Amino acid sequence: MNKICLKYLLLPWIKNIPKKYISNLKMDSRTLTPGDLFIAVPGIKKDGRHFIVQAINKKAAAILCETKKKDKHGIFKYIKNVILIYFFKLSENVSLLANRFYKEPGKRLKIIGITGTNGKTTVTQLINQWSTILGTKTATMGTLGNGFYNSLQPTNNTTSSPIFIQLFLSKVLEKQAELVTMEVSSHGLIQHRVKEVPFYIAIFTNLTQDHLDYHENMEKYESAKWLLFSTHKVKKIILNADDQYGKIWLKKLLNFYTVAVTIQNRKQKKYSTKWINATNIEQNNNSIYITFESSWGTGRISSCLIGRFNVTNLLLSLACLLELGYSLSDLIHTSEKIIPVQGRMELFSYVKKPTFIIDYAHTPDALKKTLNAIHSHYQRYIWCIFGCGGERDQKKRPIMGAIAEKMSDKVIITNDNPRNEKEKKIIQDILNGCKNKEKILIIPDRKKAISYAYFGAKYHHIILIAGKGHEEKQIIQNRSINYSDKKIVLNLLGKNI
Repeated sequence: MNKICLKYLLLPWIKNIPKKYISNLKMDSRTLTPGDLFIAVPGIKKDGRHFIVQAINKKAAAILCETKKKDKHGIFKYIKNVILIYFFKLSENVSLLANRFYKEPGKRLKIIGITGTNGKTTVTQLINQWSTILGTKTATMGTLGNGFYNSLQPTNNTTSSPIFIQLFLSKVLEKQAELVTMEVSSHGLIQHRVKEVPFYIAIFTNLTQDHLDYHENMEKYESAKWLLFSTHKVKKIILNADDQYGKIWLKKLLNFYTVAVTIQNRKQKKYSTKWINATNIEQNNNSIYITFESSWGTGRISSCLIGRFNVTNLLLSLACLLELGYSLSDLIHTSEKIIPVQGRMELFSYVKKPTFIIDYAHTPDALKKTLNAIHSHYQRYIWCIFGCGGERDQKKRPIMGAIAEKMSDKVIITNDNPRNEKEKKIIQDILNGCKNKEKILIIPDRKKAISYAYFGAKYHHIILIAGKGHEEKQIIQNRSINYSDKKIVLNLLGKNI
């Protein structure tokens, strides 16, 4: 057990604390064990300060309590022999505390942070796959789970708590990890979860409408993402310079080490330290070939990933690995070994049966790009099954309805984590963006919606199931029900799971 003196831990912020040893840092009172330090901070849904009595009853060694009053900082008192210490702006410093507690593990690792609305998971997993193929022991944190590339543990958040992040870095360092990839969400940035993570490379994929229930508007959403590049510890920056925000940021970062990634857009290289640009893209049914020029040389890679957005994802990943020092020749020769990421344009195609594509697309931009990719690769009749999450950004619902109607031959609107919002209200919001109601079906039960499409489709049809991707839960009211699009599809196709 890693014990540390509380007086030493708090030395950069508070002095004259009595000598006391603590064994763990905890922000969730339910997981407390005797000897832990309980960090009581206000959260989005619950305020940790309301659980101080519970922490005392569980025999916490000490409690740090956030205060809004600067003059209370460092004041302490005892409650039932448990020391309670007031800490000004504690929420902003949890990452620093955890980093100090776990002896700065990030300094001994190369950490890659990936942020953006869409593509975070794909780019993260592409880097994981490619580096593993080339013999690197790679650990990862993100939507698909935390752990080493082929051994992930499920997670509830894209970006974990600041304490868990530092604990994770410490553990993978002990297991000889050489590289760590981390998805960085806007929520994680606003809430200071990665404040003390030293990123060797930070990657920006794109910025499109999402999470406006939290950020209120695109200006605040952009500001949240920009924090990674403007206020965090980052050595090198890789930007999708085809994205409208990427173009602006590239020019703002002229004094930083930047890499511009573009598709047939050479002019962006004048704003960057290094660059990579796709000069030609060839697509067939299940493959894509990308010819590129770059600061590292020219070449051609092939992949079974489909869609123009995956060209960008592949190039961002390629630029990252080149910056890490991998050989261009080795990367070109191994590109064809990369497989699709779980729940991201995941294809299920069998003879004389409709082709299923499962994708996580849950924003207007992602749905549009996914349907564009299917059109460009297959030119077939398309069914689109999707819904929108409850208690989340409502403004995107009619936009997604309009996109699905315009770009699909048949649309089925269904549930996608309605939570405590009425499913009829969510569905009506989506329908408000649709004009041709004749091509739209409403089947709230997601399993029934997929089954209806399967039995109604012809063998040459494409059935896109959008929104949930890899997820294995459906949240209805306060219940989290076991559910998987992939399992439903495989059962319909008669394949063993």
